[in-house]
Amino acid sequence: MASTSPADLPPAESAPTRRRAGLQLSGQPISSSLPDVRSLSRQMVGHFVENVAPCRTLPGDALHGDVTTITRTCLELALSLLDGRDIPDKTKHLENAAAAWAREGVPIDTIHHAIHEGFKIGFDLAVTNTTAGIAGQDPGEQALTEADYTNLLTGTRLLVEILDTMTTAVSGAYVRELRSAVSEHHNAVHTLTSALLAGHPTSTMARECGIEIADAYHVLALHIPPHPDQRNPHLNPTIVARRKLRRVQTALATGTTATTLSLLSTGGGTLLIPTTRSSTGHLDTLLAHLSRAGQVPITAATTTASPEGIPTAAEQTHQLLDMVTRLDWAPALYRFDDLALEYQLTRPGPGRDHLRTLLAPLDHHPELLTTLQTHIANNLNRQRTARLLHIHTNTVDYRLKRIAQLTGLDPTQTNGLWYLRSALIARTYTAS
Repeated sequence: MASTSPADLPPAESAPTRRRAGLQLSGQPISSSLPDVRSLSRQMVGHFVENVAPCRTLPGDALHGDVTTITRTCLELALSLLDGRDIPDKTKHLENAAAAWAREGVPIDTIHHAIHEGFKIGFDLAVTNTTAGIAGQDPGEQALTEADYTNLLTGTRLLVEILDTMTTAVSGAYVRELRSAVSEHHNAVHTLTSALLAGHPTSTMARECGIEIADAYHVLALHIPPHPDQRNPHLNPTIVARRKLRRVQTALATGTTATTLSLLSTGGGTLLIPTTRSSTGHLDTLLAHLSRAGQVPITAATTTASPEGIPTAAEQTHQLLDMVTRLDWAPALYRFDDLALEYQLTRPGPGRDHLRTLLAPLDHHPELLTTLQTHIANNLNRQRTARLLHIHTNTVDYRLKRIAQLTGLDPTQTNGLWYLRSALIARTYTAS
């Protein structure tokens, strides 16, 4: 486990000692069969080095300092509980140490493993020494009394209670500190991401946040659709949405590097991923990973920008994402370079105004407009269009002919399709 000097631990508040019946065997406290605490703690630390892998990498001063000190504290706590005395000061000291380990990133499973290894050593020594003491008595006195059996039953419960006390103290303090650290990191990420999106990043801010600013970023705009359970009248839609967001955030933490910056809500948001840490191909894999975690098909748009260009890039990618979602295109990762023409068609101007008028004849035929949009979104696949609209493929053909008659633009011809698609983009983007 990591180095944590006792001097660095917060002072433990003094609390009264509680007494109760201790564990005895053959009339003697079982704790009396254990070696002195200092020699036993050194023996345990030596065992940790041999059997708890992360402990082997610690420097000698850590092993002979804080680790030995905390081991001794655990022993004193265990012995006091065996003797029927609960020492809150020892428990508080253990909680402070666990909080320090959480700050230093020591895995909690390593801590619990060390506690259980030490517990087994102490238990084996206590039972072995007590059994040896009984064997040295006169033959007539070696048999365990009824009181001894009662004490053994009571002792079993007490041993479980000791482990519960230690595990609860460590876990509670560790989680509280970890939550605090996560909150601090989240605030730092939020602050730096907001500054980059606003165009005000500084070296001072980066140092204060503890996050290095990359030379360039993949800027991703995300659309996270509602989870199907959000429409379930028997469930709280807010809770369902937040659970979806937590799953996405967890997947993001495991699927990218720690330098990924994000601002996300239940409906989507923005990601900033350093280009040196993630290739463009990796972004497709990441989006699929996030979609599986969120249990919804996530749509995203992306481009690349320097830190200074992030505000403009973010605005463009979100406009591109807005266009894609309005057109009801299939969920996927859309790159700005691949949709530059479509993006330009959505810009205000006389060209867009003219394109919008091309679909005016379909205003009184919404089924034709829906068919055209679905057909184009499905890459002109008649069977898929018919299946999605719950109609026959012959009906699809009939509607396409009607569109050609009303607009003068044939969707089965290249030129007519190009104009209809452009008009659909312009019209859908500006529709209320």
